[in-house]
Amino acid sequence: MPKKPESKLWKALRDGTAGLGVHWVRMESWASPGVPDVNGCLNGNDFWVELKVLTTKSDKKFPKWRPHQIVWQTSRTRVGGCVWNLVHHPSSGCLLFLDGTYLAQRLMDGDPVYDDRMDWPIDKDGWAEVLRRLTKSDDERRRETRAEIIRRQSATS
Repeated sequence: MPKKPESKLWKALRDGTAGLGVHWVRMESWASPGVPDVNGCLNGNDFWVELKVLTTKSDKKFPKWRPHQIVWQTSRTRVGGCVWNLVHHPSSGCLLFLDGTYLAQRLMDGDPVYDDRMDWPIDKDGWAEVLRRLTKSDDERRRETRAEIIRRQSATS
């Protein structure tokens, strides 16, 4: 049986960040509905990552989330948890980042705006940058206004 695209993304994330000091735990989806695919901890920063692969030609869309996933991310981020959606878009060769804090609202608005994007990492420095973005503090994330996010996305499109 061929590997699911998210499994390939997990393997790339795990192997790419090996040796960078992160502790990963791959979660089994049947354990609790909605829990993200992986939990990571780096330098005392605990974070959750839902892995998605966007198979459309355009990255101006969102992949699909199940209702339990949206509820879990909303509940966790409301109490200060750090949850990211890491979306691989093979057509553009990009990784797209969506903060779980904003997932429900953006889906309701039909507004496919990502919080960050970067080219697919090709070396340890690239994967270290992925980790830096996944462990951004709440203060760092709040400093970026929606207009800045949209401007940055437009500049890279």
